[in-house]
Amino acid sequence: MSQQYSETIKHHYHHPLNTGKLSNYTHSAEQLNPLCGDEIKVYLDVKDNRIRDIRYEARGCMISIAAASVLSEFVKGKTLQEAKKITKENIDKLLGVKISKSRESCKTLVLNTVKKI
Repeated sequence: MSQQYSETIKHHYHHPLNTGKLSNYTHSAEQLNPLCGDEIKVYLDVKDNRIRDIRYEARGCMISIAAASVLSEFVKGKTLQEAKKITKENIDKLLGVKISKSRESCKTLVLNTVKKI
């Protein structure tokens, strides 16, 4: 198995956190990764500029699903400005492995969607 598939990636792919539509969301955005067909829609519940909750609906590869799972936990409680400062290197750290340049669009799909909000 590729080095890109760390135990963290495998775990979050098979047991993703915060999936599904958020019933009381204040913000949402969706994106498609045209390179591989991954899709995501992110729902945020924001109050006083702070992310109280996050959920997402996604269809994609192991890296994009795992990235959505770890990032969804990481952004809870952060302000929108703090969330916009999260980098692709932060995602590598959360996933426990540096994702190759060729798969970068997979790991950043959720991040770019959150920043779009």
